[in-house]
Amino acid sequence: MSGNLDVVFYPRSVALVGASKDVGFYINPISSSKLREKFFLVNPRASEVLGLKCYPSILDVPETVDYAIFAVPARVVPEALEECGRKGVRVVHIYSSGFSETGLEEGRLLEEEVLKIARSYGIRVIGPNCMGVYCPESGLFFSHDLPSELGPVAFISQSGGQAVNFVFEGLRHGFRFSKVVSYGNALDVDFVELVEYLAEDPKTSIIGAYVEGLRKTEGLLETLKRASEKKPLVILKGGQTEDGARAAASHTGVLAGSTKIWEGLIKQVGAVSVETFEDMADFIVGFLYALPPKGRGVSIVTTSGGSAVVHSDLCVKEGLRVPRFSEETQAELRKIVPIAGASIRNPLDAWMAFQSGILPEALNIVSRDTSIHSLIVEVQPAGFKVYTARDPNAVDKFTSVLGETCKKIMSEQGKPTMIAVTKSIYPEFEAQIRSKFQSMNLPVYQSIYEAAKALSKLYLYRQSRETQE
Repeated sequence: MSGNLDVVFYPRSVALVGASKDVGFYINPISSSKLREKFFLVNPRASEVLGLKCYPSILDVPETVDYAIFAVPARVVPEALEECGRKGVRVVHIYSSGFSETGLEEGRLLEEEVLKIARSYGIRVIGPNCMGVYCPESGLFFSHDLPSELGPVAFISQSGGQAVNFVFEGLRHGFRFSKVVSYGNALDVDFVELVEYLAEDPKTSIIGAYVEGLRKTEGLLETLKRASEKKPLVILKGGQTEDGARAAASHTGVLAGSTKIWEGLIKQVGAVSVETFEDMADFIVGFLYALPPKGRGVSIVTTSGGSAVVHSDLCVKEGLRVPRFSEETQAELRKIVPIAGASIRNPLDAWMAFQSGILPEALNIVSRDTSIHSLIVEVQPAGFKVYTARDPNAVDKFTSVLGETCKKIMSEQGKPTMIAVTKSIYPEFEAQIRSKFQSMNLPVYQSIYEAAKALSKLYLYRQSRETQE
């Protein structure tokens, strides 16, 4: 079944039915992509839109069309779909709303009519009420300013807005996407089929999903289990409260389902459950650029004693431990860390180590402690206002040395080493430092707490996979 979705992501030609300036977020990026020579606009009332020729009907397009995007009123969809069937279109993405999500019988009946027509012609339907597909490899885009670079992350979302937002969340976190699908009301192509396809996709290393509810559950358990055995599946379930479930029903016209059932299902299949899109992005960063820790012991390396205390508590609340360093580790640290202004306990208050340039050596010592399974290194950008005044290359020098140290610890010790670049009153330094670490494919977070939550999820994921095996 999933093999039939190749044309969803890799069409040879695309038509936009109902083309206008209002849907420039499709027209501009696709007309500038690999599909630009095979992208056709359809509008019977316009000769051109945004400088591109329009055809009166899809039947007038002089070439074969694999994939059509509908941006027409809901009432017009059946007629447009009939024409697509006669044209031989294989996939129709219905951007239009006004179907079952309205809660009206009229909308439900319209969906039934659409599905009947689609099946009579063998057309696959994405939507309705969705943004559709973003696949940088093939040239499909659903918004302005999306990256054209291919990445290892796939994302499935019932919400169109969240599909777009999560791509930009990925950019902020330093990762790119293989495929993103907003599937809306899931009239035809649904969550289960998309997971099945992406689990086999060689361009995808990890799958994120935002689910509000399901129309059908046939094959759900088996598909999620098989997918989780092949690659991480990270799920954010919307509609977990009564108010949220009601919002889900009005958003995509689906039933949200019992929260307890979903929680049990996610645990049973070995998937990862998250509560926010930020948590999903943080887990993805950890999986891509670090590795799951072998235990709960974490060392926090910071430049603030107060920060160390607060974040120790937060780490413990997330299920991690902040154990004492061994006597051997403390003895080694005493040899190199200036006593004034520093603590050689865990958390390591290493302000003087940052100042004196001995931080890499201190991290290597800590990483050899058998009670430590992961490290979080806090970097506060504000100090670079002073450092760069003395040395304009201070940021590059610092990030290069620290970055290589962290990579070496992960490769040689097998211990994930997260970097928390905190928010700063000097955003230019924050952005520069974050960007440099991300360019080195390192796991970068905005706070120690975000890094701790990711480590906890990664540890639980490792345990789950070992249990499943």
